[in-house]
Amino acid sequence: MFQLLSFTSILTSFFFLLVLVAYWKRNKARGTILKSPPGPWKLPLIGNLHQLITSGSLPHSSLRDLAKKHGPVMRLQLGEVSAVIISSPKAAREVLKTHDLCFAQRPDFFVSEFLSYDYSGILATPYGDCWRQMRKICVLELLTAQRVHSFRSVREEEVWNLIETLASSNGLSINLSKNLFAMTNTVTSRAAFGEKCKGQDEFISLVKEIMVLSSGFNVPDLYPSLKFIASINGMKTALKRLHQKRDSILQDIIDDHKMNMITTSTTNDSSCKEDLVDVLLKLQKSSDLKFEITTKHIKAVTSEIYLAGGETAATTLEWAMSELLRNPK
Repeated sequence: MFQLLSFTSILTSFFFLLVLVAYWKRNKARGTILKSPPGPWKLPLIGNLHQLITSGSLPHSSLRDLAKKHGPVMRLQLGEVSAVIISSPKAAREVLKTHDLCFAQRPDFFVSEFLSYDYSGILATPYGDCWRQMRKICVLELLTAQRVHSFRSVREEEVWNLIETLASSNGLSINLSKNLFAMTNTVTSRAAFGEKCKGQDEFISLVKEIMVLSSGFNVPDLYPSLKFIASINGMKTALKRLHQKRDSILQDIIDDHKMNMITTSTTNDSSCKEDLVDVLLKLQKSSDLKFEITTKHIKAVTSEIYLAGGETAATTLEWAMSELLRNPK
């Protein structure tokens, strides 16, 4: 028992020493400190993390309370990372519209290293010519009004399926969040991959795992100098496993679409509806693009559309339903 406690004490002391050295090096290398927005008092090593996780409120509620005290533009120290929090429409407009190029770059999250296909999509790709081309493809090819309208029957069918599911509960309590998530994921899946696609259900399940793993507390994101911890706690191994499974499913989906495109062109069958993977495969053959679209680009974009379209839409619907219940008038 004594040996176990001694080992635990040594390990804890070693970890604390590493954090202390990293914090000292960071402050020493900082040099001149630029003028920064106001913010709450911070603690050594952890900064303002304690005000987000120990206040008894949800993080967004804690940020709201801090903004009331320190203003709509405030600075928080999250471990080794310095963050500026924007919490007013006026300030958000300045950041996202007036000075959008200055804030176009996304933080380099640890999860992105394993799930972004070498930064080949849009969400995690550094701002530049390649990012602009991929964004242009999304705006002019994938998400046009005509394209969105073409999936209207899919949305109507899945909404009707949801209504039937709710009606069949016969007054029993249901998990609305789960049902909304299932509906939005199915709509996004059918729009991206088509009506029937091998591995579609497995992909939906895999996305849920990715979201759980990527939305939690990740030490490397708050303490970049301690990135090696992800190898110790199994985070790195889990991300690699999920990436390999996802890559295998997406490769099968792309191969199926290529075969269907060959069959359709041979038989002149015009009844098949074009999904987002079909559009990207056609653009892959185009010679008008500055950067060639590779299979990595197709996998990255479809994954990002799926992740953004499913969870975000479900969360929005859930909040809308909540507000309707709270304010029935």
